[in-house]
Amino acid sequence: MAEDFEMGGPLPEESSNRTFIMAAAGIGALLVLSMICLGVYALVLAPRQQEARATQAASIILENTAVAQTQTAEAGEDTPTPIPSATDTPLPTTTITPTQVVVLPSDTPTPFTTLPTLEPLTATAAAQATLDAIAGGALTPTATALPATGFADEAGVPALLLLGCVLLVVVFIARGLRTRSAIG
Repeated sequence: MAEDFEMGGPLPEESSNRTFIMAAAGIGALLVLSMICLGVYALVLAPRQQEARATQAASIILENTAVAQTQTAEAGEDTPTPIPSATDTPLPTTTITPTQVVVLPSDTPTPFTTLPTLEPLTATAAAQATLDAIAGGALTPTATALPATGFADEAGVPALLLLGCVLLVVVFIARGLRTRSAIG
């Protein structure tokens, strides 16, 4: 009977993949749980949020409409009443007889009269009124300067370029050190 059992033979193999199987099962469970949460969000929470936003937008529109109607009514009260037009009166019938005028040139120079000096604000207002009259009151606004907003204005373009160059230098130095350590 001692011959039936071998002594000193190899032991039966244990499952050395137990840790891997547990990690894979954990990741799979996490994936299934995240899919369930995504489904609940898409089917329950998102429609409620959209409905709340639509209700809020509708109330804002109603409030803005009420304010606009109030302002329109107040503006109608402040508008002056129109002045009645004048009645047509017949012009007198007189005959105009042209008279002849003889114009003789003179050697006296006409004095140059200077225009009155206006204050700068008055001159600006007059120029704007002239432009409005020429354009018919419908001027298109034009940009006078570029906007000073955005990420590049806040962070600074030169600093970003300098930081990019520094990172490129770090990449090249790290690559050089890695190739030297692989060779040596």
